[in-house]
Amino acid sequence: MIRIGAAGIPLSCKDRTNRDGVIYTKNLGLTAMEVQFSRGFITEEEARDIRSVAEACDVQMYVHASYYINLIGDQRNVEMSTRKIVTSARLAHIMGAKTVAIHTGFYGSLSKKKALQRMVANVRTLRDGLKGEGIEVPLGIQTIGKKEVFGSLEEVVEVCKRVRGVVPILDMAHIHARGNGRLQEKEDFQEVFDAAADVNLDHYLIYLTGVTYSEEGELFHVPIRKGDMPVIKLMECIIENDYHVTIISESPILEHDAVYAQILLDRAMEIAK
Repeated sequence: MIRIGAAGIPLSCKDRTNRDGVIYTKNLGLTAMEVQFSRGFITEEEARDIRSVAEACDVQMYVHASYYINLIGDQRNVEMSTRKIVTSARLAHIMGAKTVAIHTGFYGSLSKKKALQRMVANVRTLRDGLKGEGIEVPLGIQTIGKKEVFGSLEEVVEVCKRVRGVVPILDMAHIHARGNGRLQEKEDFQEVFDAAADVNLDHYLIYLTGVTYSEEGELFHVPIRKGDMPVIKLMECIIENDYHVTIISESPILEHDAVYAQILLDRAMEIAK
């Protein structure tokens, strides 16, 4: 199954609540939505309400924890980040969300090997703590577009291989930018899925947007049509392999590019016939 939605309440939704965002998402013909905790948390009551509405609308929910996360920094940053992630996961559990997306942290003075070791240890502690609370919503580690930040495709997959139950989030624009425009052909997108194969996923969470970049990686998001990543090739790869995916638009024009992604997906289906 393929679901598509937006990262947050659709921009054209007049009523700015997550509940209304879910209903609006359904009316747009989209089937997924991510609730973002970048500016604070919702109440447990609101999370229960979102779950009820989402189930009625057949909209699959996802959660993104605070963007300001550092799981490889000093102890103070790790403890603060852990509290934010745990709160996000608790609400995601109540909401019936499928994944909690988390960022990683800057390398700083650490070597890449040491950063990987610290990330694995801290994510494992997080996972074990959540399991101890009966929270089974998987943590999803997002690939990152800036080269000074931990989170290359290879690093994210390695963490997920070492910490069972943690999944990679394939942010295609970030992978593209970090690789200086590496995703140009269908085979390039296939390499991304092949890299994640060792994690044995039956579902892939994909973030999608246009992106500008430099030699240092990602600069900023742009609408899909203004980027140089050929999204139609991604859709062809998904269709040919019959991948079970959810695509979340992180574009500056959120739901507009979510709908555009659906158009490209339909086009890829026609090509495959």
